[in-house]
Amino acid sequence: MIKPLTIADVGNMLPIENAAHAHPWSETVLASCFGERYRVFGLFIDDEAQQPQLVGYAIYQYLFEEATLMNICIAPSAQGRGLGYTLLSLSMQTLVDDAAIEVVFLEVRQSNQAAIALYHKLGFSIDGERKNYYETATGRETAVLMSKRFIK
Repeated sequence: MIKPLTIADVGNMLPIENAAHAHPWSETVLASCFGERYRVFGLFIDDEAQQPQLVGYAIYQYLFEEATLMNICIAPSAQGRGLGYTLLSLSMQTLVDDAAIEVVFLEVRQSNQAAIALYHKLGFSIDGERKNYYETATGRETAVLMSKRFIK
């Protein structure tokens, strides 16, 4: 199940962020994503005690009919089960229904072929690239620019 997150959830998001990303966002950066023009969705699955646990989140910034996926993160222990697909498909549909979003943009590391494949599966197209956009341990990496348009 997905539900909107609030700034009070940052403490639960941070361990997932740190475990899943080679270049994680700080607590301050995550907290800054709860302002105006942001939507943050959490993905919850029940643990052994049937209590919902946050296992991932998607952060969008939006203006008028456009949204940008700023960050998606699934806990490493929950990866490989289709949860990223579920989180993105449900959260994007919520944006379309609630905020009249017509297009979602994103940037992804060129080396992140699993994410690029996921975005293609969700209907995203490649629009271009930004050379030397991301930092790496050995230098810089190209960002692939993608978008998905929603038909009204």
